[in-house]
Amino acid sequence: MAPESPETISVYQQVEQEGLSLGSSFRFHCQEGLACFNQCCRRTPTIILSPYDILRLKQCLGLKSGEFLRRYTLREIEEWSNLPLVFIDPYGAPGGGCPFLGPRGCQVYAHRPAACRLFPITMGSRLTEQGIRDYYFCRQLDYCQGFDTHREWTVESWMASQEFAEYAQGRREWLEIILTRGVQDPSGVDAPLQNLFATIAYDLDTFRSLLDQPGFVKACGLQGRAQDYLQLDDLALLEVGYKCLQELLLG
Repeated sequence: MAPESPETISVYQQVEQEGLSLGSSFRFHCQEGLACFNQCCRRTPTIILSPYDILRLKQCLGLKSGEFLRRYTLREIEEWSNLPLVFIDPYGAPGGGCPFLGPRGCQVYAHRPAACRLFPITMGSRLTEQGIRDYYFCRQLDYCQGFDTHREWTVESWMASQEFAEYAQGRREWLEIILTRGVQDPSGVDAPLQNLFATIAYDLDTFRSLLDQPGFVKACGLQGRAQDYLQLDDLALLEVGYKCLQELLLG
């Protein structure tokens, strides 16, 4: 990550930072006209995309998920779980930076990823006996003038203003799978399983097209119902995919 780039929604708790509560307050107001406007998007941001982020972005752009992934993303293996994560490719646009940044700002703003919605709040998660616990942090970039304001938020009110709840819900099962595999033996996740995970989680249109192949259906434990799933909308199919991944990876 570049030294001054905004942090992503991290998969894991960022233990080196002091955490905030939902009631913690901060001051922030980003607006066109500030000298720093859009600089956080130009300075090589590293943004993790959840399956729900990809679903929203590919629908916004009118692309199949495979084409979206090829044009705009990179894929890397996450070291703890040995599962693939997808990032926005910060080098795909001329001059670097977010490929969705236009002359007047974000061109996919209504469908922007969860990490972008939360900024300047960043988020990490940890698996506990009670389930997933989220941690919140505030990332104050040196050049950002958005903090020089009297407009005050709590973490909770900021998340509500950015309509984060549906993104949190859409990524929850994916996050649970990754965190759970992170505390299990990751050596059991080999290259074929990594590719299967990537197809089901991130390449939704390919997942749908593969549901008429008996071998794929058997591997996912969908015998007898695959044809029903072909007709589901993207969000419902994503939920089916999560259930398949839970079966494949968590038993």
